[in-house]
Amino acid sequence: MFNIKMDLCHLIRFTIAYNANIKISRNFSSVVLSNSLVGVKYDQKNTVLESVSEDLSEVTPYFPESFNIAAYVNKSETLQNLIKLNVNLSKIEKKPHIVNKLLKMDFEKDMKNNIFFIKDFVDSENIGNYITKNPLILCETIENFQVRINYLQSKKFSNLQIHEIIARNPFWLMFSTERIDKRLGYFQNKFSLNGNEVRLLATKQPKIITYSIQHINTNSFVVKEEMGFNDEEVKALLLNKPKIWMTSQKSLLERFNYLHNVIKIPHSSILHYPNVLLCRNFKVKQRHMFLQTLGRAQYNANKENYIPLKALIENTDSEFCKNYAKCNVDDFNLFLKTL
Repeated sequence: MFNIKMDLCHLIRFTIAYNANIKISRNFSSVVLSNSLVGVKYDQKNTVLESVSEDLSEVTPYFPESFNIAAYVNKSETLQNLIKLNVNLSKIEKKPHIVNKLLKMDFEKDMKNNIFFIKDFVDSENIGNYITKNPLILCETIENFQVRINYLQSKKFSNLQIHEIIARNPFWLMFSTERIDKRLGYFQNKFSLNGNEVRLLATKQPKIITYSIQHINTNSFVVKEEMGFNDEEVKALLLNKPKIWMTSQKSLLERFNYLHNVIKIPHSSILHYPNVLLCRNFKVKQRHMFLQTLGRAQYNANKENYIPLKALIENTDSEFCKNYAKCNVDDFNLFLKTL
């Protein structure tokens, strides 16, 4: 009968040796490394379990690019202060290059003045969220900030408009005056806007000015060429609901096709209430189909029993049923189960 314990021991030893690319002598008394380390003996007495007299508490482990920033918090006053401001470090750690920059900065010397500058435009309770969205704003200089504010003032933006722009777009102050000037000029030329309209657009939706130009161009093509709005209507849509230009092309077309080609909503009605292009399609479908079963899907303002487009996307289901479907919400819920 063979010795199971001995064979198992040999098997484990052989596996370890094989994986480490080493040669094992027949009696297993010594191990010699192969290739470039031939002749170096392995001392079996030295193991990772041996006690060590040296203090290794200061040794920092290697963190790969996907490391957990929490490992640094206890020893980083900068990170501790950011946490006190309600900055969400778990979101920032997803971008290691930003974390590396922040870890090299001193809160008092490098960040404090930036935070005070931001505080002039953002409410104290929102500063943490603001920095979470754009932590690199802590790496900019106050001089650059001031130059960019001065630019807006030179373009006749009011203090209230500037406050609104900076507060609602954490990335605005990261753009140089040259880039912002080109962006504002782009919108002015492409949509035939005058100065007041450019200022209105930038204030109403500051994020669109720093948004992807390629995305803006794509959605402009969708709205004009695929949806069929003319230049004046495109301009009206932009000034009324600029968020349409920040919506995905696919979603935008799906919503328009259902409204215009299925429900037969004319361009004029969509132009009057463009919010309907920003609502998820399933909600519009559910409410429209339910109104159809009740014989109440009538969206022409010139006819009786008119249902406004806002009924398809606004308010709770209970309010929808009470004000427009004229039934109990339980009936609507039962209908949804049949879909």
